[in-house]
Amino acid sequence: MRAYVVRTGSGKWSASWEEYPEPACPRDGVVVEPRAAALAWSDVLQQEGGYVGAVPDPPFVSGHEFAGAIVEAGPDAGFAVGERVFGFLPRPAAFADRVAASSRFVRRIPDELTDIDAAAITTSFLTADVGLFTVGGLVPGQSVLVHAAAGGVGRSAIQLARASGIDTVVATAGSAARQAEAAALGATHVTGYEEFPELVREVTAGRGIDVALESVGGEVFDRTAEVMAPLGRLVTIGASSGTPPRRLKLPFLWQRSVTVGGLHVANLLAGSPDLLEDSWQRVRRLLVKGELDAGVGLVVDRDGIPSAAQALRGRTVSGRVVIDFSARDTRPLP
Repeated sequence: MRAYVVRTGSGKWSASWEEYPEPACPRDGVVVEPRAAALAWSDVLQQEGGYVGAVPDPPFVSGHEFAGAIVEAGPDAGFAVGERVFGFLPRPAAFADRVAASSRFVRRIPDELTDIDAAAITTSFLTADVGLFTVGGLVPGQSVLVHAAAGGVGRSAIQLARASGIDTVVATAGSAARQAEAAALGATHVTGYEEFPELVREVTAGRGIDVALESVGGEVFDRTAEVMAPLGRLVTIGASSGTPPRRLKLPFLWQRSVTVGGLHVANLLAGSPDLLEDSWQRVRRLLVKGELDAGVGLVVDRDGIPSAAQALRGRTVSGRVVIDFSARDTRPLP
């Protein structure tokens, strides 16, 4: 089979399509023929050897999120050949002609969703939902701050917050165009990364924000910590800036009565998938009702992965990037 394989050589990391051994079907799982797969910023970092976290030793097949049809099912799978499923792999292996996965990591695709949309929703909506409501404890009447609002998780968080009845959603993005996208998704207040502390203080009458979903790190994390409300919850899901925060010190947390929570959906899926079931069901219900937009911003063919990675690197794409395994040409969405 063909697979997008990450290798190292002469001190450099690279990835390309090549022949690779087919995976075996797990007894409790399935083998899927992907029709679509999502390319995340974390995938790009893994392909380049710059990911902060656990990554398999090269060579390995890139990609975590996929959607397609089952071509083989184990005796304990609970699925049948031919069913459409989508899912997330804790260990990368999704960019391939065949993907093997435990049944714990896949769900049936609702008839209302295309394969392209289904491939895009797993990490973005699960991370946003668990971050806001499980870790962050967000409830109606409270306020929320969403950073990187034009990205996959940010877009998902805005929609989920508004769908749950949150009236104050402050969103940040790096350009006027991306801020306008956040507003169109339902953010009630939008601003840039430099100006958000002043805006938060203004819209909360100086009280501060109740829940923040933070993915940038560095100074953005530090300034976010400064504008949390008493008993506020700051949920950190990454550090795209590559810079660690400085405010994460116990005396600061004691003095400000702020809680900091971390979230890594891949690790939860690998070790405690049952903890995500409520989020799965909530997101699925809202998607089927048409209350959420899957947030696909760019679709490419198999050969478009490098150009899509460049678009993610340059922040020229909003929302999720999806690889259409049946497409011939790179094509942005209208």
